[in-house]
Amino acid sequence: MIGFAFPWLLALLPFAVYFGWRAVYRWGVPSSRPATKLARLTAHHLPIVLAALLALAAAGPEWRRPLEGVAPAVDFAVVLDGSSSMRILDDGKEDRWSAARRLLQTFIGRRPHDRFALVLFSAHPVTLSPLTADHKRLQRILQGLNLDARDDGTAIGSALLTAVRRLADSPARSRAILLLTDGAQNRGRVLPVEAAQEAAQSGIRIYAVGIGHSGESLVPIEGGGRVWLHVDTDPDTLKQVAAATGGEFFEAKDPAGLARALSAVDRLETTALPVDAPTEAIPLTKWLLLLATLLALPLAFDLARKRGRARPSWMEAP
Repeated sequence: MIGFAFPWLLALLPFAVYFGWRAVYRWGVPSSRPATKLARLTAHHLPIVLAALLALAAAGPEWRRPLEGVAPAVDFAVVLDGSSSMRILDDGKEDRWSAARRLLQTFIGRRPHDRFALVLFSAHPVTLSPLTADHKRLQRILQGLNLDARDDGTAIGSALLTAVRRLADSPARSRAILLLTDGAQNRGRVLPVEAAQEAAQSGIRIYAVGIGHSGESLVPIEGGGRVWLHVDTDPDTLKQVAAATGGEFFEAKDPAGLARALSAVDRLETTALPVDAPTEAIPLTKWLLLLATLLALPLAFDLARKRGRARPSWMEAP
């Protein structure tokens, strides 16, 4: 079937047709009037056809061909803690923030048939990407993501509720939220358990990964050096959140533990589900542009022939 990569650009089509209709072309001007019926028809309709072809080409037409097969299909919403405590060095080498982004990139790369949404939170949640199968784009987002401590805090409940909203319209039979956080909730009006209850009602599982441990930890500071920072974790709440939705809680005290937790989630969400046949999109834009070029050639030759000539008397207003 025919589809469009940029369907909103089809709104240009009526304007293009109107422009072509207003720009009626006359073959043979200024030497003679269009004499034959074919010449009169092409003189009137050629500008319309050319304008319509260019508008359709701009919308990115493509032939979508179904591909048969069954693939493991899960829609994930990744909820990543972006609070300042994620700068803590649990193993003395790599901070939690860098480890989480690196391992999430690996996790996404291992699941080529799944879609992902990405939610970053500190005091407030921000949707960095809606559900998408464009894994390269997700990898670029994670790779270029930086911590911003201007709005610090940990609003786990609000972030989970945002993730539930991102998955609400998903047609997938398997939907899951992957929560990575290293702190206890201290911001936001929505409690994590309340968000988990809404997720459970929607059939969404939550896999909660608690990063690090409570107590004093080393944090690098700008200009060099490290300071001690006290962080409180809340594994009990994360366990309740996971249990309420049929998911699981994982404890990750260092990057190696985080890698094990994400590998466990990867193994848990591997059920092969029958899905709508994926499609292969074959772009058609170049063919429309080629057709427009071929139709425009005789017009261009005729315009070149008439260039610089005076308008004939029969075209002058009486």
